[in-house]
Amino acid sequence: MTSILRQLRQAVGFNPVAWVRSVPRMRQLVREAAGDGPAGAGRPRCLVIVTPWEGTSIPWFSLGVGLMLSAEGAEVTFAVDDQSFGPNPLRHWMIVQAIRRVMKTVAERHRVIHLSALQPDALDDAAEAEVDRLARLNTTWALRGEMLQKGRKAFEAKRRKQIGAAYGRISAVFRNERFDMVFVPGGVYGTSGLWTLCARAAGIRVGTYDTGAYQAVLVASDGLACQLQDVPRAFEAVRDHTGKAPAELAAALAAADEEIQKRKQGSDTFASQLKHGGAGSDALRGGVLLALNSSWDAAALGPHVVFPGNTEWIVETVRHLLDHTEAPVIVRQHPAERLAFARTTDDYRALLASHFGAHPRLHFIAAEDPINSYALLERVAAVVVHTSTIGTEAAAFGRPVITGSNAYYSGLGFVWRADTLEQYRNLLVEAAAGRLQVNEAMRQDARLCFYVTQCCNWVFSPFNPADYGEWSRKSLEHWRRQPTIQLMLRSLLTNTPVAALNHLVRVEAAGRPPGTPTLN
Repeated sequence: MTSILRQLRQAVGFNPVAWVRSVPRMRQLVREAAGDGPAGAGRPRCLVIVTPWEGTSIPWFSLGVGLMLSAEGAEVTFAVDDQSFGPNPLRHWMIVQAIRRVMKTVAERHRVIHLSALQPDALDDAAEAEVDRLARLNTTWALRGEMLQKGRKAFEAKRRKQIGAAYGRISAVFRNERFDMVFVPGGVYGTSGLWTLCARAAGIRVGTYDTGAYQAVLVASDGLACQLQDVPRAFEAVRDHTGKAPAELAAALAAADEEIQKRKQGSDTFASQLKHGGAGSDALRGGVLLALNSSWDAAALGPHVVFPGNTEWIVETVRHLLDHTEAPVIVRQHPAERLAFARTTDDYRALLASHFGAHPRLHFIAAEDPINSYALLERVAAVVVHTSTIGTEAAAFGRPVITGSNAYYSGLGFVWRADTLEQYRNLLVEAAAGRLQVNEAMRQDARLCFYVTQCCNWVFSPFNPADYGEWSRKSLEHWRRQPTIQLMLRSLLTNTPVAALNHLVRVEAAGRPPGTPTLN
C-alpha cells in the first residue's frame, strides 16, 4: 500500500490522500468556527481569496484567517479562484474539487464567489502588458532563475495564457463590488498578482501573506508581505515612537545589534550564514560588494527600476565598476542558495566568465564558499543591492549602499537610490571613490529598520500556512485567541503594520514607563 501511495504521489505531484482526508476536517473546523462578530455601521468588508497553491495547504490557511476575521467582526466574502493554473492540471483539478466541497459548508454562513462562474471583462492593452509581466515573473519563479533558457518561451506562453484567462474574471469581481480589504496569498505567484493589481486599481487595500519554515508567517496589512511593503510605515511609526522615549530607542537598537550578531554567527532563527566563514583575502579590501538576491524569490520579483532583471543588473554593474573605477568588484551569491530549498538554476560564475573572463579585479563568492557576509562587510568600501536585507546591515556598518530598485528601505534615507541608469552609474563611481559617507543618523536609522524587519515583523505561531497538520488538530477559535494571531488579525482589520504592533508588545513586555506615548 505504501508503494502504491508513493507512486500515486509521484504521478500527481502531491499527496492526494492527505487532501481527501483534509476535507472532512476542514468542514468540521468551519462548522465549529465562532459566529460573526458584532454587526455595526463600521463593519469592515473583507474579500478572502481561496486558491490552490502548488499542492500546499495555503487555501486552508486563507480560509481559516477569513473565518477568524469574521469572528472579529468583519463582513467576509470568500472568492474561490478555481481557474486553471500551474504545470500540473490534474493536481490543480483535484485540489479545486476539495476546496469546492469545503466551501459548500462555508456557504451556509458566508457569501462565496466562484471565479469560474463569472462573465469575464475584456482585456485592454494595459491589461495585456500586465499579463506579460506576470507571466515573465512566474516563469522565473517556476524555473528557479532567469538564466535557464531551455523551455522558457513555451513555459512563459503557457503562463501567459493561464493568467490572461483569469484576468477578466478577477477584474469582474470588482466591477460592481466594494470591499475595504482583499486578503491574498503571495501577490506575485499564480493569479495572486492579478488579485493585487485589480484590487489596487479599484482603490481597495490589499493584505497579503508569505510563508516560510520555522512556524512563521509574514503578513502585510497593505502591500506585498514577501517584499516587506508594510515596513516603511512601520519604520516611521516606530521611529516616531522611540524618538519620544530614549530608553525605548536604546532597547530597540540593542535588540538590532544582538540580532545582527546572531546572524553573523549563523545562530539566528533562519541561520542563512555559514557559522565559521571568514572575510576572504586581502584582495577584497576596499572593494565594492554586489550582494545578490535569489532572482526567483518573490522578494526579488518585480522591484527592479533601473534594470529589467537581475541578469542585466549584475552584468551592467560589474562592467561599469571595472571600466570606470579601480576598486575590486565582489559578486556575492546569496548564502541561502547553498541550502536545498533556496537553490537556483542561475549560474552566476558562468555569467561573469562569459562577459569578463578571468578579470583580476573581479571576485565571485559562491553560496557555499567559507565567507561570512558580515565579516566581508568590514572589509569592503561600499555595497550594491537589489532588495536584500544586507542593504540595511551594510548601512548599519557604516558602508554606503546603492540600489536601483524599489527595495522596502530604498526611500528611508540611509541608502542611495537611483531611478535612472545615469544616476545609478554616477553613484557607483562616487561610492567606489569614497565620496558617499554614511553619517551616524543614517547608521541609527538602518539599525532601527533592521530591528523593525528582523525583530518585529514576523508572526510566529503553529497556525501558519506550512503546518496544517499541527494547527488543524485544534479549533480555529483556539488559534484566534492566541496573542500572536490576535495581533495578526488586528493588523489586517485596522491596517496597522504587524511590526508596529509587535514593537508595542515588546515595549509592554519590558515594562512601559508611566506616561509613555502610545503608537498611533
